[in-house]
Amino acid sequence: MRYFRALCLIALLAAALAWGPDNVRAATNSIQAGISGVNNATLVNGDGTGGGQIIIITVSLALVKQAYDLTGTLLPNGSDVTSGKAIYFVLHVDNTTAYPAGDIRFTDILNEAEFTYIPGSLETTVVPTGSTNAAIWNGTWTPLSDDLGTPDDIASITDSGGPPGRDRLTVGAVAGQTNKTLNIPATSLRAIRFRVRVN
Repeated sequence: MRYFRALCLIALLAAALAWGPDNVRAATNSIQAGISGVNNATLVNGDGTGGGQIIIITVSLALVKQAYDLTGTLLPNGSDVTSGKAIYFVLHVDNTTAYPAGDIRFTDILNEAEFTYIPGSLETTVVPTGSTNAAIWNGTWTPLSDDLGTPDDIASITDSGGPPGRDRLTVGAVAGQTNKTLNIPATSLRAIRFRVRVN
């Protein structure tokens, strides 16, 4: 039995999607205007109040990575798995907001000493926000191409060098391995999964 490292079951990789320590940040912008001057009561809300004030709220989206067996059972942290056994990695981002999240990008590097990517296993699904692990697993999965270029889609997995084999997964328009832009609709969760063999 080979010890399945807890590092491979990273619960949150929020830093991959958001910058800064705050989960939610807000900025208030005001527009002042008027006729023959600004904030002179010649235009409604010309003093930056009401419709002249815009509040922008930013939310950090978390990237979750989990491992499942081939039947869809979630593997707990520290699980033992047999060398040669195939498992799934599932990564997902949940957009809990009422607005679409645009141009999402993330990268996942496989530890080639421990896992070998199984070609042609890359898939994606979109389910409602807050979906359970079972609901994500039972979503309608659409195959994705491993390769960059035609037919292009939102993800690809390439060989980053070192041992032969694909080990660098990128999702979205990541620099150096550009895919189609990944946008997540409002109140939706986007998941990516792929199979690996334990070395």
